[in-house]
Amino acid sequence: MKPVLSYIDYRKYLRDFYEEKKRTTRFFSTRYFAQKAGLASASFLREVINGKKNLGKQSVDKFIQALELTGKEARFFKHLVFFNQAAGADEKQDHYAVLVSLMNTVREFQLTALQLQVYNYWYVPVIRELACIIDFRDDFELLAKMVLPQITTAEAKSAVKLLVRLKMLKKLKDGRYEQSSPAVKAKSEFNSMAVMNFTRGMAEMAIKALVSLPRNQRDFSTITCGMSRSCYDLIIAEMTAFRERVLAIINNDARTRNDRVYQFNFQVFPVSREQGEEDS
Repeated sequence: MKPVLSYIDYRKYLRDFYEEKKRTTRFFSTRYFAQKAGLASASFLREVINGKKNLGKQSVDKFIQALELTGKEARFFKHLVFFNQAAGADEKQDHYAVLVSLMNTVREFQLTALQLQVYNYWYVPVIRELACIIDFRDDFELLAKMVLPQITTAEAKSAVKLLVRLKMLKKLKDGRYEQSSPAVKAKSEFNSMAVMNFTRGMAEMAIKALVSLPRNQRDFSTITCGMSRSCYDLIIAEMTAFRERVLAIINNDARTRNDRVYQFNFQVFPVSREQGEEDS
């Protein structure tokens, strides 16, 4: 079973814990768990797993005892519970900050203004990932053909040279390439035109992928709904946490030569005006 620090949903962790114990421990049951936790109800664990009941401050401590979590893992589980159950964005962010400090997330490389050149062309970040997946040995024609949609050989070669010059890729003695850091992040003071252009370019790529790729190779979904500002803030906090979990999952991924480079787009934007908002 995976360690608790790799979960972002405490109910999923409890479900996996229960199924693992049932499979490996003959006498384990919800009643046994309740006795070990000092709970009055033998069905409480199942009700929590199914989302019918939440954990409070006292019951969290009892669960930690029955789960035999200590130290860092116990602290993580407690904050994970209250992160998942938080009703407001501020409360969720407080618990999320602690979770991030405890989980094995990707250490992001802060880009300088010069390094933001990588966002001038949509395919340069793609090449940064692809160059470390395929063993192309400076066969830039092969590298260019692996990009979807295909770019020119000259563009592929120029992208690699730029990434090496900016120390975002390094060439190894055996001819392969390696990333200087598994993830990059633009500093806020530079997070303007270059990143905006890249985001716009990838949004256009998403439209092309929607119509050109079979459904088993891409995933698109949308939600149109009305919501309050507090609900919006809560959803943004959830998306921030999800992005961090995606990075953590990717960081722990064992890559092979059969891998591909994928693009994630996260978008939330208004499609109606606020009441009383004037036309601009």
